[in-house]
Amino acid sequence: MKLNLESKISDIFKHYPYLEEKFKPYLSYFYEEKLDGILFRKLSLMGALKLLNLPEEDREKIIQEFYKTVNKH
Repeated sequence: MKLNLESKISDIFKHYPYLEEKFKPYLSYFYEEKLDGILFRKLSLMGALKLLNLPEEDREKIIQEFYKTVNKH
């Protein structure tokens, strides 16, 4: 399966489970508000990043880590 920024978060974490721990601090809003069901069933990585009010630097860090991980495999 070819993953990209529009892939569902559930698919990304299924293929690369260690990314969940790396991204969890950035996605903490969804976990704290008990919205992780929506996060995993509905949202793509890009969709989640758009909903969160993250600094541009953090967004870029997540995107770079995602591509670094996916391109290794």
